[in-house]
Amino acid sequence: MPTSTDTVQQLVRQLYGLGLVQREINRHALAQLGSQGFAALAIVGLHGPLRVSDVAARLHVDLSVASRQVAALDRAGHVTRTPDGDDRRALVVALTDGGRDVLRDTHRRMVTAFKEALTGWSEDEISALTAGLARLRSDFEPKTGGWGPIP
Repeated sequence: MPTSTDTVQQLVRQLYGLGLVQREINRHALAQLGSQGFAALAIVGLHGPLRVSDVAARLHVDLSVASRQVAALDRAGHVTRTPDGDDRRALVVALTDGGRDVLRDTHRRMVTAFKEALTGWSEDEISALTAGLARLRSDFEPKTGGWGPIP
């Protein structure tokens, strides 16, 4: 069954408003990481160790952008960069214990903030939103790379 333009327009308007939710999520990410640094750290945490080029592909950013983000994470002690055993020209990025702690703490703070915001929601409503957002992200994501499955 085709979707009406009005229904899609209402969805797009609501998605514009998600900027507020995104800013709230970013506020809970550590200030020194910034939202992009947090995203790179999360990718390494979910799928690492990875080459910097794989981080770039999963974030859908240029290699130079991912390289700067990874370098900043390395300087902060959140990741290590070591030569790839298969190709010494490439670097493999892995979380440090400190990086794992940052991810865990940031995730905990985000969950706490969302639990407070969603106190009026039922478990079924939250599950339905979760499933809908996962499907929407999947439909927009290229079939290769990207965040991949988020546990």
